[in-house]
Amino acid sequence: MSKLPYCVAGLLLGAGAAVAAPKPADLVFLHGNLVTLETGQPKAQALAVSGGRIVAIGKDADIQPYIGKQTQVLDLTGKTAVPGFVEGHGHFLELGDSLLQLDLTKTQDWDGIVALVAQAVKKAKPGEWILGRGWHQEKWTHVPQPNVDGYPLHASLDAVSPNNPVMLTHASGHGVFVNAVALKLAGISKGTPDPAGGQIVRDASGEPAGFLRDNAMNPAFTAYATELKKRSPAEAEAAFRQRVDLASRDAVSKGITGFVDQGANFAVLDELKKLAADMGLLLCQLIDPGSKLFNFLLKIIHNFYIFTAGKSSKSERLMPVFL
Repeated sequence: MSKLPYCVAGLLLGAGAAVAAPKPADLVFLHGNLVTLETGQPKAQALAVSGGRIVAIGKDADIQPYIGKQTQVLDLTGKTAVPGFVEGHGHFLELGDSLLQLDLTKTQDWDGIVALVAQAVKKAKPGEWILGRGWHQEKWTHVPQPNVDGYPLHASLDAVSPNNPVMLTHASGHGVFVNAVALKLAGISKGTPDPAGGQIVRDASGEPAGFLRDNAMNPAFTAYATELKKRSPAEAEAAFRQRVDLASRDAVSKGITGFVDQGANFAVLDELKKLAADMGLLLCQLIDPGSKLFNFLLKIIHNFYIFTAGKSSKSERLMPVFL
């Protein structure tokens, strides 16, 4: 008989713990079609988020207790929500750069590109570089005249941009088109030989036509980098933050919440570390397991996350190291 009160008390305590309200979440999604990608629970209606992490997922009724006075509640009204995508091979800062340049992906012909450059020159300071990317001569409605192998001559760009260097990156990334000012800054003239692994496309007289293929792009890149070095530290930091901010916003707008950067060096990572705290970045560097750097890191780092993208992909050989 003496044991009964203790048993009853124990049951009551257990019941009290089971019905205790959870801590209110920061964010709650309700009335949705949530695809979890979890084998045990592939679908759900609602979820709760606190501190940037999912703390509960289930039916609407399961998540209602997580709603407090300060909780932001989003009604999905039956819409489908999925986990964020991970970009498996990209160039994060280059994405930010592209959003600062002229978008030439939808241009119908060379005349349209020249017109966009002319508009940009009106807004630019004398000597300021005009950058663009995404053009492809095979997508134009007609071949420009005159041309060399379908590529235009830089004289048309010179006419609208006589004082501003212009550099327009091909959609393939394997070439740039530049005007006379940029050619001069790059030190490229009729007497400049083609570099190994590159080609300076030339007109009938041997003069550079404006298109630089592969390694022939490097002098133009160097000239542009030289101009960037003239910025003050404050200007350079502001520009770097802008690139990161634009890339982040663009990625998230497309549902990308993870980004494997293929080629960022440690200097870039050091800069990203400075922004990580207030921009919510988790940094990761791809290391080739065959490199000396990898063998060195292997001796001092014990926790790795292995990234594989399929047996046929080169990415299978790369291992990200969280820094």
